[in-house]
Amino acid sequence: MKRAAIGIMDPFSDIKPQGAFSALLADQDLTHLERVLRRSLSGDLGGPLLPPSYWRERLAAITRRSHLSHTQIQTVHRLFLHIDAFEAAARSREDELRRERALAAGNGKAESA
Repeated sequence: MKRAAIGIMDPFSDIKPQGAFSALLADQDLTHLERVLRRSLSGDLGGPLLPPSYWRERLAAITRRSHLSHTQIQTVHRLFLHIDAFEAAARSREDELRRERALAAGNGKAESA
């Protein structure tokens, strides 16, 4: 008698929790992410605690494993927009610092000439 190999194929890999349980899990995850994502990206300690890529993956994982309600999808979208805004502000700060350094370097050369 031959035995099937265990672990080769997971027949339940695409099964998502459904109904009230799924909604509850998604609500808990999203509430937690709303709280910690904003604090993490606030940069109070000189930069984000975790990179935006981490938060994007967390949000993507929630959408993959849960059947989200319209309200939950809106929350996910709002959090993605918050990450986008953080990244845009960081790029803007980096561009400003580059301009200031270039201006300072240009002034230093002009004074030494």
